[in-house]
Amino acid sequence: MVTLSFVQGRLSNEVAGKYQYFPIHNWRNEFDKGREIGFKSLEWIISDFSNPIFDPVQQKEIINLCIQNNISISSISLDLLMSKTLDNFKKNELSWIFKSIKKISKKVNLLRVSIPVEETSGIRDPITFFKVQNKLVEILNINKDSNFLLAVESDMAPLSLRKLLSDNKLKKMGILLDVGNIAAYGYKLEDYFKILSKKIYSIHIKDRKTGIGPSVKLGSGDAEFEYLSNNIHKLENLKDVVLQTFKTNKGYLDNIIQARKFVIKNILKE
Repeated sequence: MVTLSFVQGRLSNEVAGKYQYFPIHNWRNEFDKGREIGFKSLEWIISDFSNPIFDPVQQKEIINLCIQNNISISSISLDLLMSKTLDNFKKNELSWIFKSIKKISKKVNLLRVSIPVEETSGIRDPITFFKVQNKLVEILNINKDSNFLLAVESDMAPLSLRKLLSDNKLKKMGILLDVGNIAAYGYKLEDYFKILSKKIYSIHIKDRKTGIGPSVKLGSGDAEFEYLSNNIHKLENLKDVVLQTFKTNKGYLDNIIQARKFVIKNILKE
């Protein structure tokens, strides 16, 4: 069964005016609020190296919050890797990150960790393409004994993304597909489904208008939710669907409640 989660920060007001950032002031409360709304899992955001998931003492607190609220951390988003392309991170930096994640992964029922190859960390030239490809192989090797899946979140066109992951050494690397971003960049969801369906481990739900517009309420942008609803059952390796939806700084709780209802009714059809 596919897990339905929310991205951390969607149950909190913004940090320093940032639309998406680890909710340093409210992360503990999001477990309780998430349970009240009806979620059984969340996506943890790591925005920088000061994240509590890296601290052994706070890891115990995180595990206890999961148990107390019957909420798992089904996925982790490595936003701290977005400041530069992946090839610019040293092996010891990446090893340190994943070593910390491995310590907690089984205890919070972690399914997937996503690696950004988009925006500032995106591939814009052939040399970087091969360097990033090699770095992804390195990350897989670092995590060869891990119990969670690894997925790339990218702004690449479907054929380019297929080429990136075509190396036989990357056959275990999957994709986190963002349906809102796909619409904003002018790509077609059907193309990803046709050539990459077995690679799709996870889906981010948001809505945006074509032309790199901002996030909008679900159903008011150009995201192809009807196509997604009619074809999501074809994704045999899909593990989780995550709400990374529109929010306001004062109405964020109502925003996520309405978004959850939309997804359950119109996409998952439960």
